[in-house]
Formats: sequence, structure tokens, C-alpha cells
Amino acid sequence: MITTELNLTKINKSPYLIRKNLELILGSNRRTLDYKIESMIKDKILIRIKPGFYISTDYLNSQTDTEEYLEYIGNILREPSYISLRYALFKYNLIPESIYEITYITTKKPAKFESSVKNFSYRNINEQLFDRYTTFTYKDKLVNIAYPYKALFDFFYYINFKSKDEIADFIETSRINWDNLDTKNKKLLEKILKLSNNKMSLILEVLKDRKILW
Repeated sequence: MITTELNLTKINKSPYLIRKNLELILGSNRRTLDYKIESMIKDKILIRIKPGFYISTDYLNSQTDTEEYLEYIGNILREPSYISLRYALFKYNLIPESIYEITYITTKKPAKFESSVKNFSYRNINEQLFDRYTTFTYKDKLVNIAYPYKALFDFFYYINFKSKDEIADFIETSRINWDNLDTKNKKLLEKILKLSNNKMSLILEVLKDRKILW
């Protein structure tokens, strides 16, 4: 047997494992450790999220809300980060399409990690705009997520609009459910758009022209 029952218990009780954790559990001999990790992935004991970062299949299956658990994992994969963009918009019922990958904002380099259970993607933003997010608790773990208005701001921020007509066409076809954005979030969206660059000011103009904001 590659792992003892005691080692499996340690692995299956951990919300995530990095290579250092597995060295302590399985031994630090590099070649042996690599073999054990690959064998456990093949036997579906471990799931590789990215090189050097793993979750236990048993731990994943024991979670009452696997989606929130994976949202937490994504926060850990790249720190600092917060959930935003299309995934957050879907969680807030602002777009109708469910999103397979969890989308994050980070101050670090952009990245995308693909795994058998979920994909995680990260867009870079400058530190001045890395704000306006809240946290919710998954068990005793904190998960960062943009407020609804900030998720919308981030969504627009990465689109290279060239004119008001392009913005208007996009808003017409994007299927954003503006009725699900409450008055407070609409006011906060207007405020942050006013404080931003020319492109974001044009977005504000279009939203006002269409009576989405006032």
C-alpha cells in the first residue's frame, strides 16, 4: 500500500494540501513523493488543482456545499483575490447563465487553473481598484466576493469599448438583469463609474441614457 490508513486520515481531513504538507505526511524523498502523489491522483484519492496544490476527493465529497468550498479554494490558490466578474454576477442573479469556472480579481499576474472539478481564472487589476468586496464564511473559512455593483464594474472594466454605440449594443445584448440590482447598488455603481477613467464615464452616460441609472 502506498499510504497507511493514518496517512489517508490526515490527507482526507485537510481542506487542501500543498507539496510541503504531503512531504510531512508521506516523506520528503522527492522521487518517492512524486510517485506517491501521482499514484493517489490515479487512484482518485487526490485531485490536482494546479502543480503542487491538491484537494482530497474524500474531503470534497464530504462537503455539504461543494461550490462554496471550491470558491474558498480559489481564494487560497491566488492571494489576494476576490470572486467577481461573470461568476459573481450569476451568484447575484444578475445574469442567467451559470458559469463553470470561478472568476476572480487579483493584484497578481493573470492566471487560469483547470482541474477535473472546477476551473479557476484570475484577472489582474491595479491596487487602487482592488477593493469594494465583502466576505462570507464557509464553515470557519472566509471567502472574498465583490459587492454586486463592483462585480458589474469589474465586468465592464475589461471590455475594450471604442464608442458609446458599442457600449449601448453590449448592454442591449449582455442579458444583465438590472431589475435584480437594488437601488443602493445602483447608486454605488454610479459613484464608482464617476470616479473612474473616460471609458467608464462613457458607460455611465449610456446607463443614464437608458434610465438604468439616474
